[in-house]
Amino acid sequence: MHAGLPKYIPVNLKDIETAGFQEGGEVSLETLKEKSLINPSGRERKRPLKILGNGELSVKLNIKARAFSASAKEKLEAAGCSLIELPGRKNWVKPSVTKNLARAEENFAKKKAAAAATEPASG
Repeated sequence: MHAGLPKYIPVNLKDIETAGFQEGGEVSLETLKEKSLINPSGRERKRPLKILGNGELSVKLNIKARAFSASAKEKLEAAGCSLIELPGRKNWVKPSVTKNLARAEENFAKKKAAAAATEPASG
């Protein structure tokens, strides 16, 4: 069961501020591990990073994370930081389902084109 397990490794802005990153430095899961700000072990090793808005940030940084809280995004944009939102993992889809979705999309496009071709003639 996955009930109650966190989806992310949370890091607050105040923790990033106290870690002593240089102006223009990069904040990512790897750099936070190097600075011993986080120590993911066990299940947490596979969890992505989420930046939370508790605290303030005074330096401009390049921040790479899977998710940002609304308040963190607002504060980081105000501080002039560049935010890079990393893509999530894609869910596995059965190959036959993928093929059927592609066919349905193709048929829908053909019907739409046929409807568009007949519409001007009748108008």
